[in-house]
Amino acid sequence: MSNALAIASVTAVLMDMLNDGVANANLDAIGPIDVTAMPLDQVSAEDPATNRLNIYMWHATRNAAWSNERLPARGQQGNRLDSPYLALDLHFVLTATGSETLNAEIILGYGMQILHETPVLTRAAIRTALGGVTPPVDASLLPAGLRSILASDLADQFEQIRITPAVPDTENPMQLEGLSNLWSAFSAPLRASSLYQVCCVLIESRTPVRSSLPVLTLGGRTAPLRSPTISRIARLPGGAGTARDLMAGIEPGDWVAIEGTALASAQMRARLGDRILAVDPAIATNLRVDVQLPADIRAGLSLLQIEHLFTPEGGGGDRLWEMSNAMPLVITPQLASHTVTGTTASGRFSGTVAATLAHPVGDDQVAALLFNPLPGGGNDAFSVRCRSRSAAGTEIIADVVDVAADTYLIRVEIGGAASALSMGAAGFDGPVADLDP
Repeated sequence: MSNALAIASVTAVLMDMLNDGVANANLDAIGPIDVTAMPLDQVSAEDPATNRLNIYMWHATRNAAWSNERLPARGQQGNRLDSPYLALDLHFVLTATGSETLNAEIILGYGMQILHETPVLTRAAIRTALGGVTPPVDASLLPAGLRSILASDLADQFEQIRITPAVPDTENPMQLEGLSNLWSAFSAPLRASSLYQVCCVLIESRTPVRSSLPVLTLGGRTAPLRSPTISRIARLPGGAGTARDLMAGIEPGDWVAIEGTALASAQMRARLGDRILAVDPAIATNLRVDVQLPADIRAGLSLLQIEHLFTPEGGGGDRLWEMSNAMPLVITPQLASHTVTGTTASGRFSGTVAATLAHPVGDDQVAALLFNPLPGGGNDAFSVRCRSRSAAGTEIIADVVDVAADTYLIRVEIGGAASALSMGAAGFDGPVADLDP
């Protein structure tokens, strides 16, 4: 990790990089160019006839991602637990001045090109810039007790330092708006400039933290859990122990096969929503458990789980239920009968359709009737939301207004699950609702 000299080290590396780039650009025709790192007011106060490329760090902000990477620094008693990083994003302004017309623009263009072509400060480049007998930043800047810390620690941090052009956030009142306001803050006339952001510098405290002794024994007793896992649920048209049908819809009262791993246990049960279903351990295996759904179960989406009752190792204490993952189960509604009441005028039907289901519908469930024309019919399909119910019951009513008078296939939809249709030689053929009385 870096130390307290990291900010100065970054500036020094940028100065070295810009100085080498300008020197290699063969700009002797415009005269000597000074590469500096002075505040903006000092740049403006210098001789305006000097060719200068100035890189100045005017702002440092907290890097949110790396700042939250470690635990809090201190515990409840105030003792030091960890040394979180001081993670900083550094904001620089690159400025150019020239002794002749267009010199400033030429120098700024070369400076921006150098930063553009070097988007990452490599470790080798940092060591080269800060190394040697007289590095730009050395440990003599630190207090006497900390002079053993080397400025080259910047090259050792595992997060590489990146350079990107930056635009001030004009919607943030805590940040300066534009280069003009930045120069105004320094009470200096505006010069040709560009903004950059350098991230991220990770400064780590050298303060010792509290360490714990190794663990000698484990308290209490533990036992590994072999948790049941459900991977699939399928309908059993022939009842328990029969072949499953992966394509068939599941209706109230059906037998279903619960497939997965580690499902069997001496004491087990199934949970469907808030309902507890009995399971016969004699016909349960680790790979499959057959259960029958209640005939009065609500249609729609439910969650099915397998639960095992076990006693913690060592005995004593209450027995616990170990639960599997919750597998979604869509239970399709069953339409028992329906009644159509209404009138037809000019080929349009208006009235009510009352549908009776083979199971109750909760007062909090949203139901709808779906109408599709028979195969070969020319009218459009439509759906009608049913009336709200004050209490749970088996009947739902839909008000149908101004639809084409015809015979339609009818289905009930509850919670995204629709009742089944019967299949004939020409396709779906029932149940049907005659909306042309």
